[in-house]
Amino acid sequence: MDLSAIFIIAIALLAIITAVVEVFKKTLNISPRYLPITSIVVGIFIAILIWPLTEYSLYLMIVAGIVSGLASSGTFDLLKASNKKDDSK
Repeated sequence: MDLSAIFIIAIALLAIITAVVEVFKKTLNISPRYLPITSIVVGIFIAILIWPLTEYSLYLMIVAGIVSGLASSGTFDLLKASNKKDDSK
């Protein structure tokens, strides 16, 4: 298994997952406590959706979905922290 393929797929999914989770957060009023697990679930779901369009195995796509979901929740936390820092000025 090639780890570079997982990271390339995860980077491609990162913006999509962040946007979908943000929409879920605004429309479904999801608690911030559940956003990381929501990001992982959305990442797995989107990876499975695009799996037929790729040449990679389902296992590799699920792992890429998990990695991108974790990265998406980290990206969200970083953006949230930077927004709080800017608001305090």
